[in-house]
Amino acid sequence: MAGSEKTMAMNGSVASPSLQEEGKGGKRKPNYSILLYVPNLIGYTRLLLLLLAFCLLPASPASFVTLYSISITLDGFDGYAARKLHQCSLFGAWFDVILDNLGRGLLWVHIHPMLYLVSAVEWIAFVCNYSFGAKWRESLIEGPKAPTIVTHILANNFRNAWGVWVIAGLHVLPVWLLGIKYNIFESHLWFLPLFVQPLGFLLLGTGRLLCLSVELWSIWNHMYGLLVNSSSC
Repeated sequence: MAGSEKTMAMNGSVASPSLQEEGKGGKRKPNYSILLYVPNLIGYTRLLLLLLAFCLLPASPASFVTLYSISITLDGFDGYAARKLHQCSLFGAWFDVILDNLGRGLLWVHIHPMLYLVSAVEWIAFVCNYSFGAKWRESLIEGPKAPTIVTHILANNFRNAWGVWVIAGLHVLPVWLLGIKYNIFESHLWFLPLFVQPLGFLLLGTGRLLCLSVELWSIWNHMYGLLVNSSSC
């Protein structure tokens, strides 16, 4: 899913503004003021926090988790700021997902190099969903008959028990695994009961597998569209 709960959906615009302008008889200049929108300024702050966090890892895993957690927390404010200040934009929606994928991708490869494959699936799903623009959720449900679990997860824009479970697995599982790898639970969260580590891994891991089911469905849905719309040579 690759953070795609927000993919290109902030203002209901299509995903390819350059293609949108081709039939309008003249080029339009970029609106560079969008780069200074408050939600995007929050995004730049998130990027700096991510870079600083990974510079401190593995010398100070606790500092990494703190900075990374702040970055994740700020992720919840940029969308709110965009709506509140009427500063929604295609760039902002795209940049937000890029930051999510970048942060998680770096996390996965720090846990183990082979987990780059998890990040790769996230990026592929992002590309597939991006091609549908703001209607990507509808495309997953209305294309070839979607599995019931996918429709449950996507219902009400992830605002349901299944959706919360999936989003938690997507965002929190790599942080949880990094905490286990660098013994953060033993050194800084020693007061937690012993069952918290395995229970958290089980719940978050299951949520991530559910997320994978949506990602794989989005990839198949995109492939299905390519096969249906491909012209013969």
